[in-house]
Amino acid sequence: MGVLRRLLSHVVLGGLAVGGLVLVDGFLAVFVGLVLYVHLLSDLVADVRSEATIRTAAADTAED
Repeated sequence: MGVLRRLLSHVVLGGLAVGGLVLVDGFLAVFVGLVLYVHLLSDLVADVRSEATIRTAAADTAED
């Protein structure tokens, strides 16, 4: 559940940041939005890899 809360906080805070920046500078809002998107995507990839590693280790342990 911790992973989902962390990712949800990224989405909520990122949305607020980009929404606020749109009022100030459109280019900066797009830039920050892209950076946050890449950051969120890399977090998701890392979480999926981590989960796969844990499942593989558990399966190897169960076979022994």
